[in-house]
Amino acid sequence: MAQTILVTGSTSGFGRLTVETLARQGYVVFAGMRAVAGKNASAAEELRALAQREGLALHSIEMDVTDDASVERAIAAIIVTTGRLDVVVNNAGVSYGGPLEAFTPEQVCQQFETNVFSVLRVNRAVLPQMRKQGSGLLLQIGSIVGRLAMPYLGLYGATKFALEGLTESYRYELAPFGIDAAILEPGTYPTTISAKRQVAADAERLALYQAAMNAFTAPFYAENRSATPPNPQEVADAIARVIAQPAGERPLRTVVATVAQRQAPQALNDAAAQAMHSFLEALNIPAAALALQGEKQEVKKQL
Repeated sequence: MAQTILVTGSTSGFGRLTVETLARQGYVVFAGMRAVAGKNASAAEELRALAQREGLALHSIEMDVTDDASVERAIAAIIVTTGRLDVVVNNAGVSYGGPLEAFTPEQVCQQFETNVFSVLRVNRAVLPQMRKQGSGLLLQIGSIVGRLAMPYLGLYGATKFALEGLTESYRYELAPFGIDAAILEPGTYPTTISAKRQVAADAERLALYQAAMNAFTAPFYAENRSATPPNPQEVADAIARVIAQPAGERPLRTVVATVAQRQAPQALNDAAAQAMHSFLEALNIPAAALALQGEKQEVKKQL
């Protein structure tokens, strides 16, 4: 039986590429998006036409990840349709850029609502079905700025740091139920999230940082603006590889970035796996108690 997968935030960017990639690999895929009959009607129609043209099990489904009722309706509809839900890719997100001082409290709340609280909301809705199945995968889309703190991406990065901690805790808590949790850490890619980035609202305070912010962002995004920018399809392909790996053997963290952006976060991930192993040894807690399969494999590579 083909696995059923939900991908949130599927109108464009990583989400759009991911639903198309997974559907072509034979999965039953639900592309979550807001306003299927409204502003995103064209995106939903494009996916419908693609599914019909290529014979894919690809469906658009109305889902506003910031609304409890919308999320619960969508999850219930998927389960009624397929009888199961095997993978959730928490991809929906927005990006806010600027110095931390220049964000209003309202902007901070909005950033966390979409990038963090929505993940908790969606996962809470799907976990009863996954426990019933005795299997499942929660795959969060994080960022390298969720491992390395960057200036002028501090608010966005804080939400991705939060996803790191949530995902690792999910992994330990859900392993006894046969459910995996993992996170993907993309570097910078030329997608719509950058084009739609929200700017810090306090213009007066923002202006104080403008010169320094320009000096940082120009080289940080240089590869995206080059003649050979990194291909966002790399992220969709990485998501597909994580999903295809055997349950219980998937890595906790996967970096997907250019060589220049990949080295430091990967080093942090390796060090974190070793540190967790040492922490458990010091407390005399068996690694098996937290089902650290992927972490144990990473530690073995280093020894």
